[in-house]
Amino acid sequence: MSKIVLSGAQWTWVGASFAESAGIYKSLGVNAMDLIAMPGGALNASAIAADPKREASRVQGIDIDLANILVIFGDGFADRAINSADDEVRRDVVETYKGVLEFCVTAGLKSICILPGVEQEGMSREDAQRLSAEAMHGMDVLARNAGILMVYEAHRESILESPTEILAFAQSHPDLKLCIDHAHCLSIGHALSEMEPLVPFAGHVHLRQGAKGKIQARWDEGEIDFAALMNQLEETGYEGYATLEYEHEEFWDMDKCDVMTETIKMRNAVRPFVS
Repeated sequence: MSKIVLSGAQWTWVGASFAESAGIYKSLGVNAMDLIAMPGGALNASAIAADPKREASRVQGIDIDLANILVIFGDGFADRAINSADDEVRRDVVETYKGVLEFCVTAGLKSICILPGVEQEGMSREDAQRLSAEAMHGMDVLARNAGILMVYEAHRESILESPTEILAFAQSHPDLKLCIDHAHCLSIGHALSEMEPLVPFAGHVHLRQGAKGKIQARWDEGEIDFAALMNQLEETGYEGYATLEYEHEEFWDMDKCDVMTETIKMRNAVRPFVS
């Protein structure tokens, strides 16, 4: 049996409750689910940090395995970035993060995903990446001590955007695990072959079809060979979750697909490789 487990993003089903989202995935034969915490969302990091156990009670008992929580600390990528040039902001983010880790432990989540941050005014891109690495290492220690896997998602508009800089960062910090999502790099014009060296660093995987100029594409328009990706994951010994991550969101024009149709097509494509 494959050691890659299929999960689904709760935020795919806009407006659905946690239990309703879990029910949709279970009806599709998907027995795990990822959560998201963001300002304005059903979960947000500040509310979680204020009362981790109360917020955890909202997602307990929904009869599905909880895989990962993607945490966006501020309103957008720059607000409350983990590599903020402001020391006080970075300290505040870490305190919030501690509360989210307590939430993860209480709710039974296996891992937490954070974003690497953005360029900072008055700082070179390299220095902004170094500050991000420093923050990540500290957050990784906290997660390990809590028994939670921490991963980071390199993404477009961040300080880790191109396959070259993502690979250089991953090689320099091999103890930190990467959330693989090829659609980000592909959408800004990079070739899939440039992303293959990133796969051995995977700690989590997002599954969404993409194309040049499109971070989310319909299946027939997509350029990612997911059979090849799943084979690469197996060859590197990856044991973890692969999450169906379609979104209905105007941001990045991710409102051009029917999320149910595309989720089912992706599930069918990767089903031979997952448990």
